[in-house]
Amino acid sequence: MMNKMTNKALYGASLGLALLLSGCGGDDGKPGNPGDPGGEPAMDIVSLKISINEVMMQDGIATVDYRITNQDDEPVVGVPSATYLAAQLLPQGYSNAGDSSQWQHFTSESCVASCPGEFIDHKNGHYSYTFSGAFNGMNNFDYQAGATQRMVIKVGGDNLADGTALPVTNQHLDWQAQTTGNNSDPVYTRNIVAMETCNTCHNDLAFHGKKYNQIETCVTCHNADKVSNPDNIFPQMIHGKHLSGFPGSLADCQTCHKADDTLTEHKNWARVPTMESCGSCHTYIDFKAGEGHPTQDNNANCVACHNAEWTMSVHNDGGNDEALMQFAPTISAANLSGDTVTFTIALTNPQTGDIYTDSADKLSFVSDLRVYANWGTSFDYATRSPKSIKLQETTPLSGSNGSYTYQVSGVTIPVGSEDDQGTLAIQGKICAANGVLGDCTAQSNSEVVIKSSHQFFTATAISDTGRRVVVTNESCGSCHGDQQLVFHGSRNDLEGQCQVCHNPNMLADATDTPSTTTADFKHLAHGIHSGNRKGYEAINYPGDIGNCAQCHAQDTDGLLTAALPLNAGVKPLAISGDRFTSPIAAICSDCHSGNTSKNHMLQQGAVFMGTLADATAGTESCNTCHSAGAPADVLKVHPIK
Repeated sequence: MMNKMTNKALYGASLGLALLLSGCGGDDGKPGNPGDPGGEPAMDIVSLKISINEVMMQDGIATVDYRITNQDDEPVVGVPSATYLAAQLLPQGYSNAGDSSQWQHFTSESCVASCPGEFIDHKNGHYSYTFSGAFNGMNNFDYQAGATQRMVIKVGGDNLADGTALPVTNQHLDWQAQTTGNNSDPVYTRNIVAMETCNTCHNDLAFHGKKYNQIETCVTCHNADKVSNPDNIFPQMIHGKHLSGFPGSLADCQTCHKADDTLTEHKNWARVPTMESCGSCHTYIDFKAGEGHPTQDNNANCVACHNAEWTMSVHNDGGNDEALMQFAPTISAANLSGDTVTFTIALTNPQTGDIYTDSADKLSFVSDLRVYANWGTSFDYATRSPKSIKLQETTPLSGSNGSYTYQVSGVTIPVGSEDDQGTLAIQGKICAANGVLGDCTAQSNSEVVIKSSHQFFTATAISDTGRRVVVTNESCGSCHGDQQLVFHGSRNDLEGQCQVCHNPNMLADATDTPSTTTADFKHLAHGIHSGNRKGYEAINYPGDIGNCAQCHAQDTDGLLTAALPLNAGVKPLAISGDRFTSPIAAICSDCHSGNTSKNHMLQQGAVFMGTLADATAGTESCNTCHSAGAPADVLKVHPIK
């Protein structure tokens, strides 16, 4: 192995020598080799990029040439260690008719103080590694020249000679080659799920000492020919680990198997059914014993019954999405007079652009359509019990041709808040079968929950702005599915509907940690996800609970809504017995519930279980240290990504 050169002075010396030597001879017109200068070395490293240039085969032995750069595409010189994985992909049906494509693990070779093969640092960001032997025969597998090969390079997790930390980075290349010659593009691959999809729920997933953080790396080892336990084969392992505590519907395979055209095999979950993959979710089935399914010895006949179209139809919502695309209620006008809200709602078919000319009470496919009204978006609403109206049971006051007007009376309007704003929240259910809307009295049709929505309004008109947006349906949906988390029968607008009822007017219990007992939305969400709420102690939050950006949105200034200072609309926590906890302490103690944290808050002016006057006196000094830009900024001390 060549000695490593890591500091800039030595790099400059080799650069000067190379230039001097190049002046001794004429230009032969040929491309430079990996040892030629690659630019100034990186002095600042936030992230690494590995570019695999080529794989060269000589008598079956592979040499890989690659380049490592930083986030600014500057060469990183002197990387002290690396791991190299090699695997081969057998095509679908190779082992038996109906079998999925399968990885075969050849070898894993690591270079730290020494190498099994030959490692060369070319001192300019380029590196080469020659494996210790021919792949043919490794792990008793034959090297197939026409098969897809995978090379994985892992670097990082250690430091350069000057102490610069190197972040863990995995990079793969799929290729094929004869036993002698250079690599070419593979004919087939197996790219089914993207790590970016996994990390919408999880945060920076990495395994085996944080060394491996890409699915393309995982599958090179977690395959039938490498692991001894079948439960650790990648598809079975991942399916099995998600069977309990999964935050969405297990029947919706596309929560993870996203429709992504950049993944060449993203439809494999439906296109290639096998006993191994299907049985890892349908655990009650013993295919070979004929329990829960007709006896089946292999995968040859799976697709005869379970073709792609059928598999997709039974593993989604049974056509619910198609039905929902045919109905959309929208508030088109609203105003307030006294305690009465008058609003106009339009019912349309977004799929065709047509208008439903009848009102909701005359549409046979409408099972339930309700509108709730609450007032006071700037102070988190006047009541926990907003007034509502059932449109499917109400004759409109006026209207025609798809736009009808209704009134909601008895809305609580606190004195002095008449210039504030209100919210109208829509929820409901329609009836359908196989994606077609139908009469709710027909047994063949079932109820489908519509996507709830909300509309802000002033005393005179609807408004695009209203209550602050803290979380969005999109951020919640990254784990729970697109408005798939349904409460109270048909409420699923977590962004703006839930807060119409679940607001500071909810009372907490007078316990040691009252914030984890209230149904006020912000405390409810924090308490559940942190496992601090009673009944949710065993929750297995899939990400880093300290990463507030997993759920929180950015405000209009681009600042994460978890930042201090709090919005002026955030009220103290109301506790039974006419007790209150000051706003910042109430929110922070949702997660930071220990005595040490509580004592710290008390020292900084927090009020726990005090009077309303005390809790609103503004004695909390948290912003001094924890506001945006302060030394202990909330956004800095939490592991926010």
